[in-house]
Amino acid sequence: MKGLTSVKLERPQLLWLIFMFLAACTHAPNDVRTPLIGYDPPILEYHFDTSATDWDTFHLPENQAAFSLSDNALLGQVAANMGYIWSLNHRPLTDLSVRVDSQQLRGSVGNGFGIICRADADGNGYYFVVSSAGAFAILKAQPSIPNPIELVKWQNSPAVKTGDAVNRIETLCVKNYLGFIINGILIAETNDSTLPNGQFGLVLGAVEQPLSIKFDNVIIREVRVIGG
Repeated sequence: MKGLTSVKLERPQLLWLIFMFLAACTHAPNDVRTPLIGYDPPILEYHFDTSATDWDTFHLPENQAAFSLSDNALLGQVAANMGYIWSLNHRPLTDLSVRVDSQQLRGSVGNGFGIICRADADGNGYYFVVSSAGAFAILKAQPSIPNPIELVKWQNSPAVKTGDAVNRIETLCVKNYLGFIINGILIAETNDSTLPNGQFGLVLGAVEQPLSIKFDNVIIREVRVIGG
């Protein structure tokens, strides 16, 4: 199951960057080509160093799930086998890059945590998730389907740091292109046009043992395909 529910925007001059990564580091279907992506400078940044936040915070009874501000970070916690939980920011941005530093504080290897783009309040959206065991996946949750679909199947990668190490995760959701960057490496990409718009958020889910994840240094940029 998918789980439990729970700044001034400016358009500066575009800074065009071209992704140039070794093909050996990239997992993608044969018909997916890495586009030329234009980054705007950041339009939103969150370092969670004040008590005020736009992000969803909540605490469910019996410690089933929670998102809270703690030690200058956004802390997500969920009991085992509860599915995914999420915290949304309620910014309706469609073509964007979201980057976050994520660290597992408690949990087993059977977990997933990361970023959602084009999400709604029911948890539908594109999930870019890693595991502290060193794996990653791109999933799609959509209405009337109880479990997320694997657009890029769970698989191991040396780009994902294991245990309690910090993983810097970045997602690219631009038109129908979905790219996943982990610790500076473009590790997976695919195409899907099912979900054209929505919000962005942070997500985690656990099996076997409760899970706690620390999220910090969220950077959001609007992006576009050059010439698109």
